Amino acid sequence: MDNAALVTGKKYIKDIFSPEQFYNVPEYQRPYVWGQDQIYAFLEDVSKAMDSDSSKEYFIGCMIWNTRSVHDSNNLNYNYQDILDGQQRFITLFLLHGVLRDLSSEIGLKDNVQKRLVQEADVYNNIPSRNRIEFEIRDDKDFLDLFLIPRDSTLDTSGIKRIIEDPQAGTSIKNMALGILNLRKWWLDKMEETIDFKGNYIGEFYKYLSTKVLALYLATPNNLDDAYNLFTVLNSRGLQLQVSDILRAQNLREIQDSDLRKSYASKWSDYENAIGAPYRSFDDFLWAIVFIKMKYRSDDNKSLTKAFEFMFKRKLLTKGADTLNTIGKYVKHYEAITNGSIFSKETNNLFANLNFILSSVFGNQYLTPLMHYRECFGDLKIVDFMQKVDNLFSISWLFNRRQSLTRTFLILKRIENYSDKVKNSELSKEEAVDRMLEDSSLRYDFYDEQISSEKPINIKDLGSLLRNEKWGSFSGTKINKTRYLLLKLDLLLSNSSTVLQYNKDSSSIEHLMPQNVENTPWEVDLDKHKEWVHRLGNLALVDRNKNASLSNKLFDEKKTKYQGAIETRANTNFIFMSNNKWDIESIEKNHEREISILLQYYEGNSLKTFFQIKKELNNPTTSVIG
Repeated sequence: MDNAALVTGKKYIKDIFSPEQFYNVPEYQRPYVWGQDQIYAFLEDVSKAMDSDSSKEYFIGCMIWNTRSVHDSNNLNYNYQDILDGQQRFITLFLLHGVLRDLSSEIGLKDNVQKRLVQEADVYNNIPSRNRIEFEIRDDKDFLDLFLIPRDSTLDTSGIKRIIEDPQAGTSIKNMALGILNLRKWWLDKMEETIDFKGNYIGEFYKYLSTKVLALYLATPNNLDDAYNLFTVLNSRGLQLQVSDILRAQNLREIQDSDLRKSYASKWSDYENAIGAPYRSFDDFLWAIVFIKMKYRSDDNKSLTKAFEFMFKRKLLTKGADTLNTIGKYVKHYEAITNGSIFSKETNNLFANLNFILSSVFGNQYLTPLMHYRECFGDLKIVDFMQKVDNLFSISWLFNRRQSLTRTFLILKRIENYSDKVKNSELSKEEAVDRMLEDSSLRYDFYDEQISSEKPINIKDLGSLLRNEKWGSFSGTKINKTRYLLLKLDLLLSNSSTVLQYNKDSSSIEHLMPQNVENTPWEVDLDKHKEWVHRLGNLALVDRNKNASLSNKLFDEKKTKYQGAIETRANTNFIFMSNNKWDIESIEKNHEREISILLQYYEGNSLKTFFQIKKELNNPTTSVIG
């Protein structure tokens, strides 16, 4: 970048919104996200600065633009600024102007604001109407045309609330709608603080905002390359952008057709909106793309930025439409896996329930092989694959051996190998899937010292772990293992059409025999109590409101209070329905019942075993129920 070409300076708010200034939010920018905390802090800071000394200037930060020239449909040339940094503050200022206009009773202020928000048409001088700010790809303009640009439009709070409640509304639109309401609330609260506030303080504030509040600016003059480079530099210095923002900009830049670029920019926003739990961010999701494409860890992918640079260099991905389409494909796979649409008459809700358990308490590591499996084989026997992935990943986790990336990379390679055999007509898709499901990479006892030094898991050790671990003493993130086991028992005991439910805020793990029995009606040997109170057999999932009422009560009282529990608590229901009392002998019996079910499920590691367990559990004479 040629630093000599940069234009720098300072502008007061009145200059930022002067008649010759127009702005654009380019396709690579993130949505408007400021909430009440940021808006209130901004207003408080400006008002306190004015109240302290209205003659002193107040600095609101730096804004960075790329100046571009446009030849419009009226055969007129005009310049506008692509906003590279400062979008959140700029839009907040824009919204603030509309709110001040509609709350003020001063005609002069109302007229002054209107000229800042929009260039009014002048047919005699061939000047068209033009909003001060445009949005390259989002629907934000339509929102502003309805609820900000027209006079008194911010007073339509019922219409603005409908936008917020509309599930189809985009992130920016909802946050701008909330922004208007937050700005109004701050000012309405302020109005109650002093008499004759409306006609005095708003005018004084607007005057101070216009003439004393300023921003520094840095502009690249009509040079898109410099703009993108500056955009990247900003991110590397820790400003608000994520790696995904840079990746979006890099790939959109490669698409020369402006309409197609806008279309892909809109798709990218849809991709970001589609990704949710268990991913923490869109960047988090993009790591799955890296692992699927590279299938190893090294210095080449120590960071997300390095990983994509490497993939572009090695032609694993091509910048532009190829990368955008690839990301889009895996977004679709994520959606299918997580939205409950993978369903069959035979397996009913099993896939959705397994995904629910994993996404609720395990994390997102399991999604990478699932998404790639679906890319290669579609939904053919995907429930079988999900079950094996769930068992493999969860058993490693239960043994405090989080599933290694090395094993994940091996599974990804095997998926691709079998997929290639289908493409080369060496195998049918059905044969390839059957071989994948029997592949050694999905076995607990897989071991190859050339691939990993991690020793194989012996399934026989699982019984000892389940029997002897004090699952009820876990706290912090470790408690998720206990939740996982109890949810898995609910899955195995529930009706096949049941949709599992669990919410950390409304459900809890109940010790059926209380953790503290001293000075309570419970009659139990204290040594035996210490030995068994935290074992799996003494634990159950209950709704939190029920848990609060259960406390240290005797079992028959707990049983009475818990009657009518929802069906998704199948294991808890079984315990209460099958026991009239609760003592050490009852805990031991229930403990063995639960461990027997879990061991049978893990050892069988197949849909056949799942259905066999279901069949046995429906027969009250079987040994599994006890």
